[in-house]
Amino acid sequence: MHDGYQTTINAIPQIAANLASRGLCAGMISTSTGQAVAPNDNPPTTGPTTTTTTTSQQPGGSCTATYRTTQQWGDRFNGEVTVRAGASAITSWTATVTVTSPQKVSATWNGTPSWDSSGNVMTMKPNGNGNLAAGASTTFGFTVMTNGQWAAPTVSCRTP
Repeated sequence: MHDGYQTTINAIPQIAANLASRGLCAGMISTSTGQAVAPNDNPPTTGPTTTTTTTSQQPGGSCTATYRTTQQWGDRFNGEVTVRAGASAITSWTATVTVTSPQKVSATWNGTPSWDSSGNVMTMKPNGNGNLAAGASTTFGFTVMTNGQWAAPTVSCRTP
């Protein structure tokens, strides 16, 4: 559907009612796979939509880590962290992502992860050298299995 057209916006309540009357529901197209995805029968009442930013000032520069939820399903969500250099270039960074138990990270991309003994604190280092020019940024992502807990992760970053 294209929400740039008023006629489409006006038709949505009728479309939703018609689907519900036939025991159907609206779905979405996954941006990662291009396939149709149906919602879960028990969606969370609130999803992990919080953005958390922590800035670290270290000798050699500062960095900022910002979190956002990119996709959500009935049992998991994908998160993305943007690491941005401060006013001066940095030669490396380390980001920390903390999930709430019983959540577990099941997959990561664009970084090299390690975990603490609880499995709830992930330390992500850059693939490669991690150099960022002043004000430049990079991203990494991960999938969190919620295990019934939909709290957004907290993030921070530091420079060596």
